[in-house]
Amino acid sequence: MSDAPTRKHPAGCGRTLVASAMIGLIAGIDNLGNGLAIAALLFTGPLAAGLGAGVGVVLLSAAILAFIVALRSTQPNSVALVQEAGVAILASTVAAMAADLDGAPETAKVATAFAILGGSTLVTGLLFWLVGRLRLGRLVRFFPHPVVAGFLAGSGWLLVEGALAMVSGRHGLGAGLSRVTEPAVAVTAAAAVGLAVLLMLVMRRSGSPFAMPLALLAAALVFHAALPLLGVGMEQARGWGWLPDGAGSGGLNLPVPTDILMLADWSRVVAALPAMVSVAVLGMLGLLLNVSGIELAQGRDIDADAELRSTGAANLLAGALGGPSGYVGLGMTLLAGRLGAAGRGAGLATAAVILGGLSVAGWLVSVTPVFLTAGLILFLGVELLQEWLVEARRRLPRTEWLIVLAVVLAIAGIGFMEGLALGLAVSLAMFVYSYSRLPVIRGRHSGSELRSRVDRSPAASLHLTGAGAAIEAMQLQGYLFFGTAEQIVAPVRRRLEQAGDRPLRFLVIDFSHIKGMDSAAAGVFRRIRNLMEGAGATLVLSALPAAVEEAIRSCGLDPDRDPVLRRAPDLDHALESCEETLLAEAVRGGGAVAADAPLLRQLEGHLELLTGPHPRLADAVAALDTLHLEPGELLIRAGEAASDVFIIGRGRVKVQIALPDGRPLRLRTMTAGAVVGEIALLLGQTRGADVVVETQATIHRLTAATLARLEREDPELALVLHRILATTLAQKVTLANRLIEQAAG
Repeated sequence: MSDAPTRKHPAGCGRTLVASAMIGLIAGIDNLGNGLAIAALLFTGPLAAGLGAGVGVVLLSAAILAFIVALRSTQPNSVALVQEAGVAILASTVAAMAADLDGAPETAKVATAFAILGGSTLVTGLLFWLVGRLRLGRLVRFFPHPVVAGFLAGSGWLLVEGALAMVSGRHGLGAGLSRVTEPAVAVTAAAAVGLAVLLMLVMRRSGSPFAMPLALLAAALVFHAALPLLGVGMEQARGWGWLPDGAGSGGLNLPVPTDILMLADWSRVVAALPAMVSVAVLGMLGLLLNVSGIELAQGRDIDADAELRSTGAANLLAGALGGPSGYVGLGMTLLAGRLGAAGRGAGLATAAVILGGLSVAGWLVSVTPVFLTAGLILFLGVELLQEWLVEARRRLPRTEWLIVLAVVLAIAGIGFMEGLALGLAVSLAMFVYSYSRLPVIRGRHSGSELRSRVDRSPAASLHLTGAGAAIEAMQLQGYLFFGTAEQIVAPVRRRLEQAGDRPLRFLVIDFSHIKGMDSAAAGVFRRIRNLMEGAGATLVLSALPAAVEEAIRSCGLDPDRDPVLRRAPDLDHALESCEETLLAEAVRGGGAVAADAPLLRQLEGHLELLTGPHPRLADAVAALDTLHLEPGELLIRAGEAASDVFIIGRGRVKVQIALPDGRPLRLRTMTAGAVVGEIALLLGQTRGADVVVETQATIHRLTAATLARLEREDPELALVLHRILATTLAQKVTLANRLIEQAAG
C-alpha cells in the first residue's frame, strides 16, 4: 500500500511556501503603511517629537502580534494586525492629555503618551486573557450590536478628526478647521482628501491586495518628483508641514522604558483608564467578530476562548514595550486561505517583513509626506463611517440605527466615554422597553371554563358552570421585573371593577412557567393582595418557585399566615381548592343534591342529571353492586383486564400513574357521581392507570357479565346503561378538547 496520502507533495509544500511569502509581503507592507499612519495619528502637534519612536514601537508591536498569534492561534493561517479603531480612541485621549500638560516639558508629554498607549495594550491583553481563561468568550457576543456599531462608527469619526489634526497640527474640529485656510495647510488638506478619494475608488474597483500599497507608493513618488519641479527643497517642505518634523532619519528608534517610568505623568495615565478599558472592550468585540467571520467563511469552528488567551499574551508583551493593541485581521486571514497558505507561515512571514522594515523605519518616517498618512487615516475613518453608520441604515431597524447615530453624535460632540455611556444607557432602555412589551400573562380563564382535574357529579358540575365565574385563573410566563409586572395589575383591577352579579371570589395566579422575579415585581403582588382584600376575595399563589417565594416574602407577604393568601402546589390543586369552597357553600345554601339523602337516591339523582329523566333509572341503579372501601385501597390496577365499570356514590378516588422513578403522578380525582373505567371496558383494553381510594368511599359497580346478561334479557335496561356510559365518555372527550384548546391558546 502506498504511503503517499500521509506525506505532503513537494509541489504542494512549495505552493504553500510561496503563498505564505506572498501574504507576508502583502500584510507586512500593509502594516508598515498603517504603522506610519497610526504613529502619525498619535504623535502629532505637541507630541510630534515622539513620532520616530512611535513608528518604531508600533511596527515592533505589529511584528510581536503577528509572530505570537501565528504560533499559538487555533487557526493556523491567522494574520494579526495592529487595529486602528482602538488607536483612534487613544489619539483623542493623548491629545487631551497634551492639552492639559500645556506647560510641561515635551519629553514628559511624549512619555505620558507612551505610558497611556502601552497601558491600554496591557489592559487589553489582561482582559483578553482573563475572559479566555474563564471561557466567557461566547458571552461577550451578547454585547448590544447597535452599541458596537456606534463605537466603530464613532471610531471612524475620531479617525477623521485625527486626520484633520495631522494636517493642521491642532486637535479639535474647530481648531483644525481654522488652520485649513492657511495656504500650506490647505494644500496638505486638499492632497489628503484627494488621496482618500483615490483610495476609495481603487479599493472599490480592484480586488488586488497590492492595490492600496501601490497607490500609496505612487502618491509618495509623485510628491517627491513634484518637489524639484516646484523648486521646493526637503527642509522647506518640512517647514511648511508637508513632511514630518523631528522624526529623524536613522534606523530603529524605540522609547526607553526607564524614561517612560520616570518622565510620565502617572496621574494622567490613571485618568485615561476609562478610555483604556473602552479600547480593551472594543478590541475584544472586534476580535470575536473577526473570529466569527473566519468561522463562517472557512466553515470550521474556532475556539474563541483559545484565541482570546493567545492574543492576550501577545498584547501583554506588546504593551510592556509601550506599543498599541491588535488581533487577528479578518481580510488578511481570509486572503491567506484563498491563496493557499495553509500553515503558520503567513503570520511568521508577516512578522519577518515588519521586522525588516524596522531597520529603515526612521528614514521612512522622514520621507513620508504628511498628506499620505493623513489621507490614509481619513480613508480608514470614512470607511468605518460608511460601513457602520451609512450602510447600517439598510441593515438595522430604524430604532437600532438611531442608537448608532446617537452614539456617533455623542462621540463627536461630547467625547468617546460619553458616547459609550449614552449607547449603553439607550440600549438598556430599549431592551427594557422591548422586553416590557412581551406578554407575561400566558393565559386567563374563568373557573367556568377552566376546571380542575376532578370528575364531579352532574349536579356539582352544573353548579360550577355558573358559580365558577367567581374564580379567575391567571397563568404567568417568562421573567418578571419592574417593566413587565405591571401587566398583571391592570386586568385584575378591571375584573374587580366589572364584577356585576358575579363578584370575584378567588384569583389564582400560577407561577409554573415563571423563570424568576426581581424585588420591584414582588411589590406588584403586594398591591394585588391589597386589591383582593378590599374586594373580600382570596389570592391563591400556585406553583411558587423558591426564588419567587423568597422575593414575595421579602416584600412582607406570607403565603402561609396571611388570611387573604393561599398557596397550592400546582394550578390543578389551586382550582380544586376554590371549587371545593364554592360547592361547600352551595350545599350549606341548599343549592346541590342533599348529602344526607339515601345513597341509591343520590346516585339516581346524579344519573338523571347526566342523561335526563328515564323510567328505568331506578332499575339501572338496582343492577349495580355496592362496594365499601377504605382510604388507600386499590380500586383498579394498571395493566389488568377491564371487566367492570364503577360509579362513585360517596367519597373520592384518584387516578394515578407511576413515574419512571417510582413516584406516583395524579392524573385526575373523582368524586360522587363520577364514572371510572368505562373506556377500557367499552374498548376491551387493559387498565391504563391505577385508581386509589382517597377517602372512605361507597362505590357502585357494573360488571361486564351483568351488562351482557341485561343485553340478552332486558335490552331496554342495557340501553339505559350504555347511554350512561356513552354520555360520560362524551363529556370526557369534550373536556379533553377544551383543555387542548386552552393549552394551544
